[in-house]
Amino acid sequence: MTYRVLFAIARGARNLTDLETSHMSSVDDRFLCLLGGNCRQLRCLNINGCRMVSDKGLAVLARRCPLREVRIRGTACTDKSIYTLAQFCPELEWISYADYSGRPKFSDAALQCLRDSCIQKVIC
Repeated sequence: MTYRVLFAIARGARNLTDLETSHMSSVDDRFLCLLGGNCRQLRCLNINGCRMVSDKGLAVLARRCPLREVRIRGTACTDKSIYTLAQFCPELEWISYADYSGRPKFSDAALQCLRDSCIQKVIC
């Protein structure tokens, strides 16, 4: 999917609730910022393998969207993203975060903060 198509989706799909963009090289922080500004109903996001996504892009979505499910394997996100999700996404129920080797990508402290902050029991 081209960058133009992704941006058209982000601009025009205001009622979007689920988005699957795994392993799309054109998905980056700019796209997530636009998505967060226009698609305020987004609940489920799969950006696995989107290596150009970092804490900055995910933070915009966390602050603006009622995220319930997030898949961030193979991104440039760090513990900062986990703490941001804990702060702004109390309805989060599920997160996929290990790297592709199966090893945890985030610290135990960050993941525990996420578990403690969400209303639902977060499955990590």
